[in-house]
Amino acid sequence: MNFRKILIIFLLSIVYGFSYAQILDDSTKQVYSTKTVRYILEEDILNNRKTLYNPDTTLDGFHLFDFNFRSGLLYQDLGNIGTAIKPLFYESSEDIGKQLGYSAYARYAFDARKTKYYNTKSPYTNMYYVQSGGGTGLLHFTHSQNIKPRLNATVEVRRLSSSQQYGAPRTRETRLIDSWAFMLHSNYESKDGKYIVLGTYNHFNHAPIEQGGIKPLADTTAFIAANDLGNYRDFLSKLTGATSRDWRNELHLYHQYKLTNGFQVYHILDYQKRRDFYTDLNFGSDSAGRSTYYQVRPANSLDTLSMNFRYRLLENKFGVKGIYRGFAYRLYLRQRLYGLQSKGETYLDKKLKSETLVGGWANYFFPDSVRRAYAEAEIGSNGNFRLQAEYISPRIKASFSQLSIPATILDERFLSAAYNWNKGLKNTFSNNLSASTNLKSGRFLISPSVNYSLIKNYIYYNQTAQVAQTSLPISIFKVALGAEFRWRKLLIANQLYFIANSEPNLIRMPKLANNTKISYEFIYAKVLHINTGVEIYYRSAYKADNYMPLTRQFYLQDYQQVWGTPVADVFADLKISKVRLFFKFAHVNQGFPSTGYYVSSTYPGLQRTFFLGVNWPLFD
Repeated sequence: MNFRKILIIFLLSIVYGFSYAQILDDSTKQVYSTKTVRYILEEDILNNRKTLYNPDTTLDGFHLFDFNFRSGLLYQDLGNIGTAIKPLFYESSEDIGKQLGYSAYARYAFDARKTKYYNTKSPYTNMYYVQSGGGTGLLHFTHSQNIKPRLNATVEVRRLSSSQQYGAPRTRETRLIDSWAFMLHSNYESKDGKYIVLGTYNHFNHAPIEQGGIKPLADTTAFIAANDLGNYRDFLSKLTGATSRDWRNELHLYHQYKLTNGFQVYHILDYQKRRDFYTDLNFGSDSAGRSTYYQVRPANSLDTLSMNFRYRLLENKFGVKGIYRGFAYRLYLRQRLYGLQSKGETYLDKKLKSETLVGGWANYFFPDSVRRAYAEAEIGSNGNFRLQAEYISPRIKASFSQLSIPATILDERFLSAAYNWNKGLKNTFSNNLSASTNLKSGRFLISPSVNYSLIKNYIYYNQTAQVAQTSLPISIFKVALGAEFRWRKLLIANQLYFIANSEPNLIRMPKLANNTKISYEFIYAKVLHINTGVEIYYRSAYKADNYMPLTRQFYLQDYQQVWGTPVADVFADLKISKVRLFFKFAHVNQGFPSTGYYVSSTYPGLQRTFFLGVNWPLFD
């Protein structure tokens, strides 16, 4: 018996052990499954296109357990899962309301507007667990059941942890990320279907250790070349004794009442209570190199640098909507109250600030029912506005938006012992155009797309990590080309991005990004489905932004290039009955052509790491 058969039998025995109870139940009852579990999304209800979905049981891409992996690594992080993160390419905000400005960890929290509101015939439990040899652990637990036929309650818990890749003793793992997310949600629909209510309560507690990047064992300001990284444990972190915390409680409620199809009323309530912390216990130590790290620091600085912000937001949106002669429409009024306080200093004069926004949305379905177009407008105080239009058909998708977005609260004012500013900033104005299509011929599928943005009054953080604004117009042109070739069970897919940027010294992005996937799917012993292959990521070398943990902002730097080397991951996704299992070897090519690479300035990317994940749904 060769090695391949021994390995397959071993994997089959593991999966069989996980799934035995479920297979036995299916063979005797065959009543409950993912087909009896359905969920709805708030966006569909809001837009009067209620759709029922079943939980995902597909095998393709199952190993992409993190949202950055699922995106194709189109986010820039600090080299490990759970670290501060931002989009790799420029993205304009679509919310014209005044925002806090802390979003580096927001994507690790539950998004209430994307909640899956379940309707189950029987109690539904879904367990998803990932563990790595590098100390990363992810647990996502979901339990849902109908209290009454039209009333459901669901609890979701997500636990994320990861260990330091550098700056820690070789003999043990030192925690880098400690994160909890908890969400309780429920939905109810009246018997006649006229009244629907969706509600969520969301708690998020994300506590990272801030390392500040990697440095040699000798306490110098020298940079480590990518080819010299080798074993990350041979190096120290620039910061010691520095920690952050993103703590928030959020309540979200959506409900609507239908008088007729042409006239419905709805209300959306959002309440947020946030606390954001940062502490550097070695701020006053010159030997720790803090004056070099923070760059801006008064002579009479404290021994400990701390930041403690408390933020409140109460938002109500009242609206009417309906469908009339092929048109779906929506008119609404948003009322927002918000305030921010910090320990020892008070923002916004201890009073809540308010803003009011009005908007409208219209969607038209063409008689052939496969094409539709929509337009939306929203106007607020101080020149804030958003205009959007989109056309969607089976062949082409095109959109246009014009946005005037206010500076965030923390862009305008920040107080600390290291940084202190109070600035009046203009709204950022942008025009955005995009178009995409799909062309299929035989075994080939080509998906080209183009995006163009013209930006004025762009707000950024300069080389000293302080906020700045430019009056220069910035043009960004992005071309993407997706290609797929399928032959029997073989898939070869490639996604290419090309960027032309008129101001590369203000917005740092790679000129070229490419993702390649080669996979093969087969069935072993008639019951074990296997999808295995390799994914290769490449970004052209560029001077990616550095990260300042005190302000939680990425800022410009001119001294170090990142990426510039291919990174390969190999994977195997397995499925037997309803149980899925994956094996993933990230950065398997470490040492060829380079022993390491950087994803942010002084932050090396994920080193060679083995991941194991399992998903086990239960229906009774």
